Amino acid sequence: MDAPVSVVTEVDIGLAWNWEYDQDFIRLLDQAICARGLSCYLVGLHNLRQTNEDVSRGARRFRWFLDRASDNDERFLEFNRLLQSANTRFLNAQHHYQRSIDKANIHGDLLARGLYLPLTFIVPPLAIEPHCDLRVVELLPKPFVVKPSRGSGGFGVIAAATRLDEVARARAQFRNQRFLVQQRIEPQLLAGRRAWFRVYFVCGAVIPCWWDDVTHRYATFTAADAALVNMNELQRVARVVAEVSQLDFFSSEVVLDRQGQYVVVDYVNDPCDMRLQSKYFDGVPDVIVQGIIGHIVQHLQKQLAPPVAVRL
Repeated sequence: MDAPVSVVTEVDIGLAWNWEYDQDFIRLLDQAICARGLSCYLVGLHNLRQTNEDVSRGARRFRWFLDRASDNDERFLEFNRLLQSANTRFLNAQHHYQRSIDKANIHGDLLARGLYLPLTFIVPPLAIEPHCDLRVVELLPKPFVVKPSRGSGGFGVIAAATRLDEVARARAQFRNQRFLVQQRIEPQLLAGRRAWFRVYFVCGAVIPCWWDDVTHRYATFTAADAALVNMNELQRVARVVAEVSQLDFFSSEVVLDRQGQYVVVDYVNDPCDMRLQSKYFDGVPDVIVQGIIGHIVQHLQKQLAPPVAVRL
């Protein structure tokens, strides 16, 4: 009797997510992928265990994968490792993500590549150097910024510190993290607007926009903004960060300071917050979200296309 033939379901693109506010972005990305004739499979908390089993026994294969869950759930990180062992290709490969999401890891490389960064002191973890001398921080003008080297969404950041004991308390709260203690950068005002920008890098494309660090409100660039903002410099910044981080999809925060320099104040944000502005005051403009989705899908479609035969 012949052995039963195992059926393998091959999926072009898998999307992992576990944040309730990601629902719109994942839905729109899924629709755009399917509209291009590609197959897509969503992995969430409801089916992670079953999908893990399917991949483990070879019943399901993913050609490409975008992970928006493992940053705060180790179960998805284990699933990523399984996919890597099965030769799945990733947008934002995990080893590049783990290195670059730690700001202290790439700070020196970004400086070496000619980017302007805030004057920064990198403080070792309390768990490793409990008696670190923090007096060097007093060289910074007050107020200064204290931020954990691994973090996002402003979590753990002290935006206007003035005392060494604030640095000490932050180290005690996150004992295993390095800290960046940085000069606070104040933006120029351009036509009454704070010159603070969020710049998206998406599979080779760069999409800059306004972002107000006080209100957290985004705005798209207009034709008139070209006379106010050096778009070429924002493009350059994003491409340098991409080359150093080796990530496919992230955002950076850039400030035009009062001396006229474009200073990178937050190097890599990933996963990017993709809440829609049509639903949330501090969400990303819908047109930018749609543009990001377009670049992702275009890139994946190109990667998944069969090789073109070359006549010899």
